[in-house]
Amino acid sequence: MSFANSARARISASLKAAFSSPLAAVLSVVSAVLIVAIAIIALRWSVFLAVWPWQDAELCSAARGLCWPFLVEKTRFILFGTYPYDLHVRPAAVSLLLCGLAVLTCRQLTGRGPSLSVRQLTLAWCLCICLAFVLMGGGVFGLEAVDPVRWNGLPILLMLSIIAVALAFPLGILLALARVQDTHWFLSRFATVYIEIARGVPMLTVLFVGIFVLPLTLPEGVGVSPVTATLTALVLFHAAYFAEDMRSGLLSLPAGQGEAARSLGMPYWKAMRLVVLPQAIRRSLPSLVNSTIGAYKDTSLVVVVGILDLTATARMSFGDPGWRGHAVEAYALVGVWFFLSCAFLSRTGRRLHNGKAG
Repeated sequence: MSFANSARARISASLKAAFSSPLAAVLSVVSAVLIVAIAIIALRWSVFLAVWPWQDAELCSAARGLCWPFLVEKTRFILFGTYPYDLHVRPAAVSLLLCGLAVLTCRQLTGRGPSLSVRQLTLAWCLCICLAFVLMGGGVFGLEAVDPVRWNGLPILLMLSIIAVALAFPLGILLALARVQDTHWFLSRFATVYIEIARGVPMLTVLFVGIFVLPLTLPEGVGVSPVTATLTALVLFHAAYFAEDMRSGLLSLPAGQGEAARSLGMPYWKAMRLVVLPQAIRRSLPSLVNSTIGAYKDTSLVVVVGILDLTATARMSFGDPGWRGHAVEAYALVGVWFFLSCAFLSRTGRRLHNGKAG
């Protein structure tokens, strides 16, 4: 089937679903009207009433549209914060590297990217994470050292969210397996207590524990950076939510799946890896994707412990006396970023759930 025929088939199926009943038709028409109205308002604000980059920035004070000179002046600050201006190539490289590998991983999962083995993909992520810390921190290979306090904006958002999800997901799987098994009573109770405590405590409390309590548990003379402490807290917190998502998938499987694998002589871990977990993950995909998106957005809460993510640098950008009153432009830029990235994650989840993976 050609691309045009495939597109026509998808459009036809969407229209049939949109007008499958009177209520669906009404909701579809109302939604379409709202989308068009919002698009017109956004177009007027960003184009027809806007002050363009080549115009005098003083016109922004009287304009009713988007102030492009503000974005030209402040975009780099919003993206990289107080990171040394002449070293912005390093956080830019880290951001591109993390985004590129995240996109590659998502395409790999849906069967649309290069065919990499799990070992190759894991190795790529380990190298990417190490390189991200080296580029941001410097102090080696002739790179100028930069204090972690100055790691701001988009790179720190990506590092915390991507690394936290990448480490929390396998930990969540182990917790879920420990909770549902009935062979080792202690492991089941430990996993249950851990998950219930983590889910019953606000995320801000966990962050404060990671920043202020975790360093106190380390031996004297051993320090931990705020980024590492925050990352540890995020991993431990989100692992509990991934564990519950996975537990729902494990409990929804017929008991005969695991029993059949064991009857074929498979050891426990091989049966989990080849038979049980692939089916459980498939059944848990909607909640897993939802938890992933939530973890990604919740990373913005790290601002309360002094780490300036993308939303914090956006707020700082219009705190400049020369650019007061341009909060809408700053938050619009951040909102577009979050919308596009979350939409990509959601689309990847739908493709996986619909069985479009190769």
